[in-house]
Amino acid sequence: MKFYNDPAKVDEYEKMCAEYNGEELYKVLAKHLKKEATLLELGCGPGNDVANLRKEYAVTGSDLSDEFLQRCRKRFTDLPFMKLDAVSINTEQTFDCIFSNKVLHHLTVDALEKSLLRQKEVLKPNGIFAHTFWIGDKEFTMEGMLFIFHNREKLLSLIAEHFTILEAYDYQEFEAGDSIFIIAKND
Repeated sequence: MKFYNDPAKVDEYEKMCAEYNGEELYKVLAKHLKKEATLLELGCGPGNDVANLRKEYAVTGSDLSDEFLQRCRKRFTDLPFMKLDAVSINTEQTFDCIFSNKVLHHLTVDALEKSLLRQKEVLKPNGIFAHTFWIGDKEFTMEGMLFIFHNREKLLSLIAEHFTILEAYDYQEFEAGDSIFIIAKND
């Protein structure tokens, strides 16, 4: 997480994501989540998704980076933000939805499973999780951060052990079939 606490690195990341457009994902989410539902975003980064999700939902942002949180709190003075890690999700609040966009790929498979179990506790009954993942067969570390590209079937199987999958939406971020948006219900 050291990378995302360095203001210069955060500036680089914000520039890289400046043209980001998540409209495709928001349309998929809207099919499964009612307006004004409570939504926790894990790893909100610079707030690109927050800016759009807040139009439809009662958003709480979270990140482990103090730098991102400071910038988001300045940008969105009317929204709550919490310092949370994506595994322990240390909050007593519960939500209708937990959303993340390319955040959980930084977790080992064991840590991802722990996160899934914790998400079951943080989600309200029949709440949903909505997460994007990289799809592929590689794993690497860059500047101290782990990146895992998951096997699609293994990832869906792991999630299905804990949630009912409502939709697995394949999409392209850079190359055809490189990403999946999974919406699953807490039973």
